[in-house]
Amino acid sequence: MPENYPFKLLSCDNHVEHPGTVFLDYVPEKYREMVPPYIPDVPVLWGVLAIWGPKGVPVNILGGQQRPQDVRQGVWDIVNEEITGACGGPEEYLGWMDIDGVTAAVINPGIAIGSAIGMVKGSGDRDAYLAVLQGFNNWLSDFCSEAPDRLLGAACIPQTSIDDAIAELKRVREMPGIRTLSPGAYPNGTSSPTSEDDRFWAETIALDMPVTLHGGISSPIGGLNTMQDAAAWIIGQTETTTGGPFTAAQMILSGVFDRLPDLRFIIAECGAGWLPYMMAEMDHMYGRHRHWAGFELENPPSWYCTSGNLVWNLIGDHVAIKLRDDIGISNLTWASDFPHSNCQFPYAQSRAKELTAPLTDQERYDVLWGNAARFYGLEQ
Repeated sequence: MPENYPFKLLSCDNHVEHPGTVFLDYVPEKYREMVPPYIPDVPVLWGVLAIWGPKGVPVNILGGQQRPQDVRQGVWDIVNEEITGACGGPEEYLGWMDIDGVTAAVINPGIAIGSAIGMVKGSGDRDAYLAVLQGFNNWLSDFCSEAPDRLLGAACIPQTSIDDAIAELKRVREMPGIRTLSPGAYPNGTSSPTSEDDRFWAETIALDMPVTLHGGISSPIGGLNTMQDAAAWIIGQTETTTGGPFTAAQMILSGVFDRLPDLRFIIAECGAGWLPYMMAEMDHMYGRHRHWAGFELENPPSWYCTSGNLVWNLIGDHVAIKLRDDIGISNLTWASDFPHSNCQFPYAQSRAKELTAPLTDQERYDVLWGNAARFYGLEQ
């Protein structure tokens, strides 16, 4: 990375925005035709929005361009009106990171790849789904192993059973380039946590495999499957923001951190400025609703928000920086979200400097690099 950048930046949330077919060579031939190169256009208020450029790259979420259907490939530089690309190999990806001043990044599957794996899962063919998911993890391993200290692969985990999830966890733990897990559901395969998930979480602790929850696992919209889910929504006040806080409330109230006190997650792409409000409201609502929902925690719910079990992730959340004493500086990390519309490419360095201006040098280091580097094993 160029030496003229003053800060080390570790993004806990980057994406490979490649078409689903990019990893076809890693999938057994008999399943390749099940992997779609695209997904249908999505309905919007006035007709449909075409979300694919001519080269098969999803463009509706890239770089803040007002007319994303005009973007053909990659990130739109809104100042210079240039497209820097989002479809190449690891060397090209590292080049974008160098331009942005990002030292290392967790690499999550993008919209196209995630949709491709999800559509195979939707077919109901378990063997095909496992083969395709493992094919992506194998491709990601090769992609990230080109620079394993900078490209931190986030492996997908099967949603077919806890045993399948544990088997894939043990497999990817030994693969070069894979540094973390990015589960799309709870280990039981649903959007509701159960005590049976503890078997999987205990294995992540035993294998020292960090878990990154990309925007959470569930959300209150369509994610209220049980009375406990409904209570988590009420107690957690999670209508205030996106799916990450709802997932946090679910996990806290499930008691998993009492049963497995060493379990830790980074929850990406949901900020933390809302957290002090949520903590106060959680404790109040917990006292009123815990009994009918059957919750029994060793500590008030707010305690788990700052205990280190949950590590929060900022993109441009200045409120969280202002409230850092309520949240705990050791519980805050940073992300770029490259190349999605939240990202500030190619100005990550200057925006990170602005975000962390109120902090001491040590606090800035911890938020932008140190806390995440220790979580992912890049530092002790």
